[in-house]
Amino acid sequence: MIRPVFVSALLLLCSIPGLAQDCNLIKETDPFTRQTRLSTGFIELTGASLVADADSKEIDIMVTFKTDRCFDDGCTAMVYFAGGKQKLSLRNGGTMNCEGLFHFIFRNGPTVNYQLKKLATLPISHMVFTDRNEKPIPVTLSAQQQEKLQQALRCFTDKAPTLLQ
Repeated sequence: MIRPVFVSALLLLCSIPGLAQDCNLIKETDPFTRQTRLSTGFIELTGASLVADADSKEIDIMVTFKTDRCFDDGCTAMVYFAGGKQKLSLRNGGTMNCEGLFHFIFRNGPTVNYQLKKLATLPISHMVFTDRNEKPIPVTLSAQQQEKLQQALRCFTDKAPTLLQ
């Protein structure tokens, strides 16, 4: 028997902002492979946009720049977290392109990759991408963008392991 006090406490916890997640993930099934994919949809950042996609094999966080930039597998991104000196260095996981597409690619598994978990749990203040010509491209996030990105990535990392077969 569920006690009314327990139900009241649970409802109270769900109403606290930050604890109750509003996960608006896009779920689609590939008509040919019958594999389910999850997507955050595009999240607008200053000078770029970001989308995270997952299937049973990998998680791909793609940053699209408003201007054409060339990236290859030697390009890096430095992610700086708000409220401290913590930072994370990531390499481009996508193919060489000059369309301004930078990919963070992680293997999808029963546990969330440490770097991906850090991206999802700590607010990101800004990121600095280095293109093929070693030119830095800064992307600064407003407080609203930080919150929206963190919430989307947190929901995403919670749901992505459910795609494993």
